[in-house]
Amino acid sequence: MLKSFFASTALVAAFTAPQVSLAADATPSYDTYKSWFTACDNGLACQARGFSDDSGPDSPDLTISRDAGPQAKTLVTLKLPFAVEAADLKVDGQPLTLASGAWEIEREEGMTTLSLSEDADIQTLITQLRDASALQTSKPEASVPLDGFVAALLRMDDRQGRIDGVTALIRRGKAPASAVPPAPDLPTTPTYKPTAPLEAAEKTALLSKARKDLASTFQSEDCSTDSPSGIDNSDAFAVDQTSALVFLGCFVGAYQGSSLVALVPRSGNGAAELVRPSLPISDGDTDTALLTEPGFDPDTGTLSMSARGRGLGDCGLSAEWVWNGTQFQLTGGSYQMSCGGSQPGDWPTVYRSK
Repeated sequence: MLKSFFASTALVAAFTAPQVSLAADATPSYDTYKSWFTACDNGLACQARGFSDDSGPDSPDLTISRDAGPQAKTLVTLKLPFAVEAADLKVDGQPLTLASGAWEIEREEGMTTLSLSEDADIQTLITQLRDASALQTSKPEASVPLDGFVAALLRMDDRQGRIDGVTALIRRGKAPASAVPPAPDLPTTPTYKPTAPLEAAEKTALLSKARKDLASTFQSEDCSTDSPSGIDNSDAFAVDQTSALVFLGCFVGAYQGSSLVALVPRSGNGAAELVRPSLPISDGDTDTALLTEPGFDPDTGTLSMSARGRGLGDCGLSAEWVWNGTQFQLTGGSYQMSCGGSQPGDWPTVYRSK
């Protein structure tokens, strides 16, 4: 899945599958149902979202989100990158009917956000949408398709253990709310002690050593130390007293670049080793060692990356890892495979830490 998604860009960023799975964690998931998808993180907080696939920046999107656990509330948000009134909304040409004042409306810089938070209003909305084709707005060309809507919500109910219970959104039954499993525990973010930055001479030596030790990888990944754009993404940072993190710029495209990332011993004869951190969500692709747009925060020990699926930034993958003294531990991530929606960079969370 990830490989096919990023293959649409010139910058592939795949990683190894997670090496360590905490027993208390749930496995993140991302499932597509025609015009809808459902994304659940490792704490089983889920959201289902629908919009016109490959749409432009004027496309509205509808999101139903809910945390795990018996008492978790549901939130519905309809985001539109233009001014609209609740009375403008229609379902297959017929007015959408909700209780007066059901929608909370926020307007900011051309964006309109309509929200529902009351269970009765949300169930009324779902009832009107579940057998329909589209939720329409004041602009005929701007609507939210509903093919896949029911399947996406059913997947959310299933992941959170709500099916056939009173808290289910789609397939309701008589099972009490108390039958819903509690939210899984979240992993703890490692404590990081900042290290003094590298002196210029040591940084130069570490970059040189990494290029030498990883020469064969540069060749296999079709990298070049001479960027065709004239931009060098190479850099080095101290992660602790014994190890440094090195970025070796591989190539730069129209809107993002890729780098090899390695740990290099600051003394002794040890060789540079590629960093292959766990993905927040993975299909097992392991055929590249590149990270897209990597960054490092020396104050928090956080390694990060962000790969846009296309220039608009309305699909992509981002992740963060914190140095725990021996390796970079996954602490957060977001992912959206389908391109479209109202807000670039608004990708669902698929991994988080406390």
